[in-house]
Amino acid sequence: MARTKSKDGGRKKGPSRMDASASRANHLRPSLPDSNDPLEDNIYAHVLMPDGYVFVPKGDSYITLHCRRKTKESHQVVYVIYDKSGKRIQGIRVPAGIHANVVELSKLTIDSRARTVQARDAKYLSHGRKLLRLHFPLMPEESLEVILNHSFLKGSGRVGRTATTTDERKVTLAVDAHIRHKHTSYENLLSSGVERDKARETVWPTVQAIRNTWQEKCTDLKSHIPVGHCCQPEVIVLD
Repeated sequence: MARTKSKDGGRKKGPSRMDASASRANHLRPSLPDSNDPLEDNIYAHVLMPDGYVFVPKGDSYITLHCRRKTKESHQVVYVIYDKSGKRIQGIRVPAGIHANVVELSKLTIDSRARTVQARDAKYLSHGRKLLRLHFPLMPEESLEVILNHSFLKGSGRVGRTATTTDERKVTLAVDAHIRHKHTSYENLLSSGVERDKARETVWPTVQAIRNTWQEKCTDLKSHIPVGHCCQPEVIVLD
C-alpha cells in the first residue's frame, strides 16, 4: 500500500509541547531541498521513524541501491536522511521487510559480485596500462606500476577512475601527479610551509621536462645514442 509523503517522515499526530519545541528547532535548521521524485522525501535524522521502516546507513552501495529501487517498485516512499547541517546525507529509511530481503540477497550474491568486480578491475587496469604505454612509451616500468596502483584502482578516488575525463587526459593528469610527488621537491615545499598552488607552480617546469622525456621517442643521430637513452628522465631537485 502506498504511503503519503510528509515532511515529518511519518504519521500525523496532534500538537504537543514536544512538537512545539521541535517546531522551533526546525526553524533554526536550513531548509532541505525538495525531491523531484514523488517516491522520495528528504528529512532530518531527528524525525521520528515511520512505522515499519528501518534506517539504512550509507556505505554499502549494493544494499542502498536495491533497497531504494525495491521500495519504489512497491510504491512506497524512500526517506533520504540528512544530518543536522542539512548538507550531508546519512542514509535512507525503507520498509523493514524490503531491507531484510535485500540483505539476504546480498549475502547470496556476494561471491559472484566479487568475481565480477575483480574481472572488471583487471580489464580496467589492463586498459590503463595500454594507455600509459601508448602515450608515455619511455616511462620506467616501476613508475608505470606505481601510477596504475595509485590512480587506476577502484575506490582510489583518483583521476584514473573518473568516468567524465578523456583517456588521454586521465593518463596525463595521473603521470603529472606521480612526477610531482615522486620526482620533484613538491612534498618538501609543502612541508616547509609553501602554499599548494605556489609549490605546484614552482615544480611545474620539472614535471613538464620529465613528462616529455617519457612521452617522446628520440634518436640522437649525431652521437649515435640508441633510441631511448637520450630520453631517460633526469630528476631535478628544486631548493
